[in-house]
Amino acid sequence: MKKFYLSIALLISGLFSFSQEYDPMVDTLINKIELDSLVNFVRILSGEDSVVVNGTKVLIENRIYDSNDLAADYIKQTLEEYNLATYDQVYDTDGRNVYAIQEGIEYPDQYYMICAHYDAVTAYCADDNASGTAGVLEAARIFSNYNFQYSIIYALWDEEEIGLIGSGYYAQQAAGNGDNILSVINMDMIAWDSDDDYLCELHAQDYANSLELANYMLSMNNVYELGLAPVIQYPGTGASDHAQFWYNGYSAVLLIEGYWSGDFNPYYHTVKDRISIFNLPYFNKMAKLAIGSLASLSVPDVTISVDEFFATTKDLQMFNYPNPFNNKTTISYYLHEDTHVTLTVMNSLGQKVAVLEDSYQREGIHEISFKRNDLPSGIYFIVANTLSGSTTSKMIIEL
Repeated sequence: MKKFYLSIALLISGLFSFSQEYDPMVDTLINKIELDSLVNFVRILSGEDSVVVNGTKVLIENRIYDSNDLAADYIKQTLEEYNLATYDQVYDTDGRNVYAIQEGIEYPDQYYMICAHYDAVTAYCADDNASGTAGVLEAARIFSNYNFQYSIIYALWDEEEIGLIGSGYYAQQAAGNGDNILSVINMDMIAWDSDDDYLCELHAQDYANSLELANYMLSMNNVYELGLAPVIQYPGTGASDHAQFWYNGYSAVLLIEGYWSGDFNPYYHTVKDRISIFNLPYFNKMAKLAIGSLASLSVPDVTISVDEFFATTKDLQMFNYPNPFNNKTTISYYLHEDTHVTLTVMNSLGQKVAVLEDSYQREGIHEISFKRNDLPSGIYFIVANTLSGSTTSKMIIEL
């Protein structure tokens, strides 16, 4: 985080309403976020643990802008391991952005971005900003297994600490090329909470629909019960990489700990900024807010098979046919082992409208006939819970 001081800020909390509907598929993706995975990324990036990069076991001793190629190599290698199209963007002698693109299947030329800066001012710098970098890598780890309607950019910026240089170069190039970046979520310092109040800040200004994006993320916290206490800072700080997207006409929001709210990391920009000072439950929730918002915006695709997308529990696979339907559909599911099954239907508001099954069942194929009765047309979700997890399938009732 590059620290600037602004003369005045208007603190807004809950003054706007940017509502959205609950989506079990987004909830499923949020629940795939693993704190152990986030911690592992931070420990490697902050030099606590060694890692094999390009075939050699190494320790990332620092990420200072003029000597952080090892960190960039690790980031690039990690993104490539997720089978993402990964790019080095070298823009000067010391400047090197690393980013990956996951192409959307419906709108490949429209992008949502999640980003963070990976450079630092000294050794460790776990909160600033191995924490945000870990959030981006965790999003890539999870989302690379699925399809989304919109394209996703996972971006890690260099030289934030000396003037937002890496993000500035990318944003200027993107604007010049006419890239259709719909929204940018920037994570910078997301792991310090000294008083367990779970307060976090969403910084927005009057560029594109940045304020609406902040309110969208505020709503995400409420709809998915993430347990944070977000406040919107408007007009927000320009002291991190999101600002470069503002200045180039894009919608962007900064997600950060209590930067203007009296609980900013006192070990910022020192060698005492290590993972041992993290509030780990808070870190996990912050990652869920950013990654969950990205999932909701990018729209998980539901046209592929259930086995490809929805099978989040290893002992059950499920689909319904016909889909969409007018009067009646058949829900078919296969159990790989004997288990207890609960099968419910939920509407797009997350309200339970029917319980179809709640019993112990044998391994094999099972089918249930479902009639719409008086249900209105719209999108519904079949949610199956077993002893090992849950599976969700989208069901559409036509007029």
